[in-house]
Amino acid sequence: MTAFPSSADTAYINAPNVQEETEEILRLRRAGRISDREWLLRHAALTDRRTVGADPADGKVQTALRTIVAKLVAYDAANGTTTGPLATDDPAWVADPRGYVRQEYAIWAAGDGRP
Repeated sequence: MTAFPSSADTAYINAPNVQEETEEILRLRRAGRISDREWLLRHAALTDRRTVGADPADGKVQTALRTIVAKLVAYDAANGTTTGPLATDDPAWVADPRGYVRQEYAIWAAGDGRP
């Protein structure tokens, strides 16, 4: 199996702080200067980062995370926009849906898969 950044520390090592990233993607969205795919990816990554360490029993937090991850996966599956080595239907994502976001964000942040 191909390795992917399974930890938040690895995937988001060079990411801006959460507040700066939130402001940036909202500014880009308001200006119409962010693609749907980039919006979904960065929003999913922010949600992942905000919920690291959250109680797995916290339904509100887990639902928010599952919802945005599902939107990104559905978009990538429908548009063939996965940039990482593991596609949206890879069994690895069943056990670790955050891993898909981390794989895609790490590649995007490195400039290797910008939408």
